[in-house]
Amino acid sequence: MGVIYGPMGALLPELFPARLRYSGAGPAYSLGGVAGSAVAPLMATHLQAEFGSASVGWYVSLMAVLSLVCLLLLPETRDRELTES
Repeated sequence: MGVIYGPMGALLPELFPARLRYSGAGPAYSLGGVAGSAVAPLMATHLQAEFGSASVGWYVSLMAVLSLVCLLLLPETRDRELTES
């Protein structure tokens, strides 16, 4: 958990200009948690019932790869000015 939540505290606010950091990072974090928390158990239950327990592992692996691709597509913010809008 520390591997994810440690960098996330720096990554989410960096994606938004300084004047929008709270209003951008807050909903992104909250809605991401709700969407991820609501869908995963429903999908896992459905997949296990239809295709067996191995399908849940494939689902988790697919979501991990999708998450990595999304992370790699995020813009680099290292050289961005803090006050840039």
